Amino acid sequence: MFENERRMIVPLLGAPGAKLTSTTLKQNLSDAEIQFQSLYKLYERFKPDAMLPFMDLTVEADTLGLEINFPEDDNPAVKSHSVKDFESLEEIKKSWNGVESRMQVFVDVVAKMSKELPSEVAKLAYVIGPFTLVGELMGVEYASIATIENPEFIKELLDFSIEVISEYSNALFNAGADALVVLEPTSMLLSPRSYKKNSLEAFKTLSNKVGNKPLILHICGNTTHLIKGMCETGTVGLSLDTPMDFPQISKQIPNNIQLIGNIDPIEVMLNGTPEQVEKETRKFVNKMKGIDNFILSTGCDLPLGTPLENIDAFMKVGKEWKEGLIG
Repeated sequence: MFENERRMIVPLLGAPGAKLTSTTLKQNLSDAEIQFQSLYKLYERFKPDAMLPFMDLTVEADTLGLEINFPEDDNPAVKSHSVKDFESLEEIKKSWNGVESRMQVFVDVVAKMSKELPSEVAKLAYVIGPFTLVGELMGVEYASIATIENPEFIKELLDFSIEVISEYSNALFNAGADALVVLEPTSMLLSPRSYKKNSLEAFKTLSNKVGNKPLILHICGNTTHLIKGMCETGTVGLSLDTPMDFPQISKQIPNNIQLIGNIDPIEVMLNGTPEQVEKETRKFVNKMKGIDNFILSTGCDLPLGTPLENIDAFMKVGKEWKEGLIG
């Protein structure tokens, strides 16, 4: 999907689409038809170069039977991180019956995207990263400590997580996804050495299990300390968050890896005015002048409350940049 020379505009849309269908976030995350209609209306209004489903870090944990706090109009979250030892891991393994439940919802969304959206629009999808799923299963704090105190257990959990994510990933690819965005926010807490052992190698294994189809890596926060390792994963793109200095970090990114981001989804897109969004986006693309492996996006997914007029302003500047009028 990144083989041509054209500039691409790929905001991480999703949740704001609920406004266009007068539906709740929970309805969209639970019903493929409702979510697709929200996404289609987003596409009709903004015409980005790629579309993604709604971002939801609980899909895999939910399918594995963990208890989820699921409000109507806020992001769901894992309520109980119950996998703390080998015995509880064996129990959770028994609950894994393949792609079903809300995993199937998102597979169906991707199938609808593949069928209904124009062929020139890249169809992407999200999966949770292996180490982040470990954090969801046992709790982030426990996972971080266990990388040092109980590495054998972490290895078992990572192997199981890769099994679950790879099966889900293959279903998404089979449904028509052109690439997957692997969400690994918990990896931001790791040292470079621990990242290589507990995240980088897991990403490579996942890549092998999906036939080396294109995977994009997304890690939230300031990941400057992990950039070298992230570039060694085999990823086709790095989706990086707002704290990252893109003009500086671009010097470390090989040309065969796309640098994707990173307009602030909160301070600019959610809380700003259309005029501020236009100003910040214009300033950003000018800073990225001459960086050919750059894709204009947001630092993370846009919140439900993001004003649609702000997305209009972002896309307006993006299209001027794409046509070579700026930057």
